Amino acid sequence: MIVISKIAAADKQTQSVRSLAIILVLAIIAFALCLSNLSHLLPPDEWSTALFHPSDTDIAQLVAHETFFPRLVMSLLAGAGLAVVGALLQHVLSNPLADAATLGITGGAYVVVVATTFWLPSTFLFSTETAALLGGCGAAVLVIGIAWRRRLEPLAVILAGLVVGLYASTLASTMILFHGGVRNVFIWAAGSLNVQGWHRVVEIMPGLAIALVLLILLRRPLVLLSLNDEGAKSLGLPLSLVRFLILIIAIVVAAQIVSTVGPISFIGLIAPALARLSNTRTVGRQLSLSALMGAMLLWLVDQSVQAISTAREIPTGAAVALIGSPILLVLLPKMRSAGWATEVRSARAPESRKRFGPFFFSIACLILLVSWLSLSLGLALKGWHWSHGQELVDLSYWRGPRLIAAFCGGAAIALAGAIMQRVTGNAMASPEVLGVSTGAALGVIIMLLCGFGLDRVTQTGGAFAGAFFTMATLLLLSRRSSFSPDRMIYVGIALTTLFSGLVSVLMGTGDPRMAILFRWLSGSTWLAQPIDAAIMAAILVTAALSLPFMLRWLNILPLGASSAGQLGVDLDKSRFCLLLVIALLAGASTLIVGPMSFVGVIAPHAARMLGQVRTAAQLTAAALIGGLIMMSADWLGRVVLFPDQMPAGLLAALIGGPYFLWLMQRRPN
Repeated sequence: MIVISKIAAADKQTQSVRSLAIILVLAIIAFALCLSNLSHLLPPDEWSTALFHPSDTDIAQLVAHETFFPRLVMSLLAGAGLAVVGALLQHVLSNPLADAATLGITGGAYVVVVATTFWLPSTFLFSTETAALLGGCGAAVLVIGIAWRRRLEPLAVILAGLVVGLYASTLASTMILFHGGVRNVFIWAAGSLNVQGWHRVVEIMPGLAIALVLLILLRRPLVLLSLNDEGAKSLGLPLSLVRFLILIIAIVVAAQIVSTVGPISFIGLIAPALARLSNTRTVGRQLSLSALMGAMLLWLVDQSVQAISTAREIPTGAAVALIGSPILLVLLPKMRSAGWATEVRSARAPESRKRFGPFFFSIACLILLVSWLSLSLGLALKGWHWSHGQELVDLSYWRGPRLIAAFCGGAAIALAGAIMQRVTGNAMASPEVLGVSTGAALGVIIMLLCGFGLDRVTQTGGAFAGAFFTMATLLLLSRRSSFSPDRMIYVGIALTTLFSGLVSVLMGTGDPRMAILFRWLSGSTWLAQPIDAAIMAAILVTAALSLPFMLRWLNILPLGASSAGQLGVDLDKSRFCLLLVIALLAGASTLIVGPMSFVGVIAPHAARMLGQVRTAAQLTAAALIGGLIMMSADWLGRVVLFPDQMPAGLLAALIGGPYFLWLMQRRPN
């Protein structure tokens, strides 16, 4: 026993030394890059003068004093602050992926900044920083309120934060679409440390100091939170009050940092994860190591961005996302959380089953009604106008393809969502939530930037490749956890954030092609041609015809990997074939409805709520409901804001986001 304890103590010491060595290596590299960058700006004998007493006639000294040094200090403060916020949130929520982004703080700040940029002058009422602070705090309060009824369960917080953040981004995209894209907004949304002057550094320091004092005063409650709830309560800890106070401190600090430097993801995730590798049990040491790790990481990334001449236009936050996502995916298998299980397959309560015939008749009548309205009813300069006769025939040439494309796109994304929910055993899985749609969008963007053009065949190929790669990565990284629903959502969030960071980098470059891509990413059917509708319909029919041969897999896979194997299902073969179908449907539908519509999660749930619980009936019902939703969104987007038009994907997302949150409140599991 003595030998075993000595070995364990030596192992812990080795892990602690390893963490300190990582911090030291990061600091050395960052310091070397810092000296190199500064030497390109000023000779070494002028560094101290530029820092303390710059000459008013020396431009280089003024630039160093007002830009380089404040940016350096801000990178250290922001990195340490975001890392501590992440560590606090993960400690309080027992959630290894809790940080400012997963609580919706960055999304809330983004939408309010966009709103004030377009509708309020920066000098009126409040500044951009104040607007971002209010938006971030408001979004975090909304997320906590949604998850509070479920006792702040890790998965509930993650899902609520993800949906609130995506919904806020959808609102921001809507405003940008109708007021014209602003490159500075995209750069801020990607996270920029390019501060001008010392005033922002001075503004952020008092808040960080106050938070530090409060955390010192709450040191004992933080230690007791390491126990389980019963143990903490038995020692007299007011658990709900302490959690609420710590959450408020973390939220305010995160909102303040985000309002100053913009959304910088992954620092609050990677730094605490690396700190936990030291196996340090003391909360104070974990927070200290996280702060040091976060400061060194952000300092290193920012100096690297400045050192590479071709990357000077890349915001630091986007660079952190590009570098941090692969690191997080590597660390993910080593993370542990009370909310994770090796295999989670909750027994479903008996659901009411209804005949498919009456449902099909009803949904078919609704589809025909919406089709007729979409083709014949519209707004003109003199008001509502019914088209008939030759006029209806002429208008059908323009309205018909977008109607067919919208229906097929909605049906495809709904069908992909229904299949994903059965393959993963996760009732909240969908191409939008797990990053498959975002991966498809990124594939199209890469194809465009590589010079392959914007024809529909090229777009479809790029979207399929991006969706297939994302889904394959998702399944590969979730395999070790037996495809636990919690773990799959965490991996999907990491992939979504990675791809969103790449898209933010591209949107902030000022490339004129990005304006076209932005409208396409909004899910617009404005320019749908007959060939587009034909390709989308062909893909949907091809996928639908292949599914009858896979119904047995879709019936058995929701039971879990062990049960499916015992029933003779070849897991690798079945998942690969279904992966191809999901990638084809998600990639093609993204070209029509955009990467974020929530139809992939709404339609399957609506089908179950309407009594279609058998596999074949649910898939068919979900496809029909998804097509109906997108047809309706396309028609409403054409007439609601006439003469402007709202993309069908955006309108569906604006409706689908609140429904998703309501669904989280309604479902017991």
